[in-house]
Amino acid sequence: MVEVEIAGIAIDKSSNSPVVLLRDIDEKNRILPIWIGPYEAEAISQGLRGEKYKRPLTHDLILSILRGLKVNISEVVVSSLKDDTYYAEIYLKRGNSIFKIDSRPSDSLALASKNSIPIYIEDEVMQKGSIKLEFDEKQKVQDIRKYMEDINPEDFGKFRM
Repeated sequence: MVEVEIAGIAIDKSSNSPVVLLRDIDEKNRILPIWIGPYEAEAISQGLRGEKYKRPLTHDLILSILRGLKVNISEVVVSSLKDDTYYAEIYLKRGNSIFKIDSRPSDSLALASKNSIPIYIEDEVMQKGSIKLEFDEKQKVQDIRKYMEDINPEDFGKFRM
């Protein structure tokens, strides 16, 4: 498995849809783009900024329920790519028990961004869906976002909205 971080969220200009960019922690120039919905994009962005609303939104509510039940999220995994659709799993831990929950990648990433939870991608999924950007190690997320503004969705291969 490949450990990744959320590098940011870009907008696909052709469809005006948000794309979350997952960056390989070891190979900083390897990015996996996943098209997501606007609400999930906002939840992920809110988590990355460390913002909280006065009242809990859906992902905040889920985290509150889990905390109340003394359950921790140990990690999230983008586990497969089938028919141009990504699948993910949320791993819950309570005591010595671990539970695997099926999830959309966008929801698992929103939870991860709000609670500093490790994010992983299965090797095969990373190989199929990732792209390598030609950046040196010192360039920042803003440089990647700027690059993403001018790229076409076809540059990533097939995707499905």
